Amino acid sequence: MEPPKFRRRRVTQRGLAPEVRSRVVTKLVEAIEEVERLAKASGKRTGRGGGGISPKERWYQLMGYLAQVLDGVLKNFDLEGVKMKMDQMEVTLDELQRTTQTAG
Repeated sequence: MEPPKFRRRRVTQRGLAPEVRSRVVTKLVEAIEEVERLAKASGKRTGRGGGGISPKERWYQLMGYLAQVLDGVLKNFDLEGVKMKMDQMEVTLDELQRTTQTAG
């Protein structure tokens, strides 16, 4: 009986240049810093019809979303490195299995 083959789902784009990822990270960090500046300068109270959430809270909410996106980009970068190592290990394992079968 053959063992089940596991299929890994790729969450990052193939062939994405590291410079592109670096630019995305830089832009996200700049956006987070800008939103933080705007949040600190904004008022703590809502105007009429503001839905009960102050402008300061809305800016910090946006900053949280941007931080989540940045976290995802950085995790995907780390994940890509791990996947490359796993692919190399699979090739090595296949080679070892082939040489073990022919030797035994």
